[in-house]
Amino acid sequence: MRIEIKDDIFNSNDFTNLTHLIRIVFQRPSKSINTKAKVFIDLDKCTNTVLYNRLDSIDRELLEASTKEYFYESSPCINYIVSNNNSKESYNLEEAIELLKEPFWILLENSKNDQEFIKSIIFHFEVDNEYLKECLKNRWIQFDNAGGCGNVKNLLTHRINSFENLAVSQGSLPRKYYRGMVILDSDREFSTQSTKQDYEKLIEYFTKYNIPFHILEKRAMENYMPDEVLFDIQREKSNSKNPDDKKFVRWVNVYRHLSNMQKDFLKYDGLDSFEKLKPEVKNLYQNQVPSNFSLLVSGISYRDHNALEDDEKRFKNAFPKLFTQSPLVNKASLKARSGTDELDRIFNKINQLL
Repeated sequence: MRIEIKDDIFNSNDFTNLTHLIRIVFQRPSKSINTKAKVFIDLDKCTNTVLYNRLDSIDRELLEASTKEYFYESSPCINYIVSNNNSKESYNLEEAIELLKEPFWILLENSKNDQEFIKSIIFHFEVDNEYLKECLKNRWIQFDNAGGCGNVKNLLTHRINSFENLAVSQGSLPRKYYRGMVILDSDREFSTQSTKQDYEKLIEYFTKYNIPFHILEKRAMENYMPDEVLFDIQREKSNSKNPDDKKFVRWVNVYRHLSNMQKDFLKYDGLDSFEKLKPEVKNLYQNQVPSNFSLLVSGISYRDHNALEDDEKRFKNAFPKLFTQSPLVNKASLKARSGTDELDRIFNKINQLL
């Protein structure tokens, strides 16, 4: 993330807020190689101003070094402009402080579990300076929990409206100060299924308020788990006497023979009985009837017997952790299960916004 501080800021007399902003931007917690953001200033216009020369030598060195880095970057871009010109695209010092002291929010339906998938994308798709990994470690990225699709709009509205007083004082709109994006399961049961009505209303809301979003192409986040992870766990549990483990082994035997399309829209915690399925879903899984289909109805039966609490042993809480705990999850295995460039697009969107 790069901030441009225009020369009119250095020609003002707001020394206190300028130094406050510099402290926020150049945060570098211990063991971090990156600051929270980078800065660009026009050195020719700024270095001779009174305000610039009031800064201590460390702050001046940080500004100059960060600016010089800009010219060596392969595709530099400015995310935010700090200026007193009162435009919709720029932020004065007070606005910039409020904007940048907040984390970047990634809103998920269930942040406790779904964040493991997003973390795995960041961990394995970032190859350069580890900035996004440090954003996670330093809490510059945080995950927001909507508690289900139906509450996404309410949570976003709450976050945005928290800037209402600032917006009134600045003659602006609260949305200007919210930094974040939304990532949701599609809940699609087959590839040609249209977007559900609740999502259509949400998309209208996202578009109206210019909220970046991504709706997964597969059914849900668990459908992106690399096959290798499931096969490895199956080997580990193959001799277990535990009924859940035995059922899991049989389920994976069925999973091995599913097509990629079937895997993409499989409901891991169990399909409905064949008679209750939509015609398109029946057609998708017709070749699994009758012998294999009963296992797809009963669901994956995955349990983590090493978890300390009973609730953490269950599929819903235990399975997503494999995205960040399994050594078999990597960029190649994630891309293989994805089958498209979707995960690259998710990573690039987060990276661009930060």
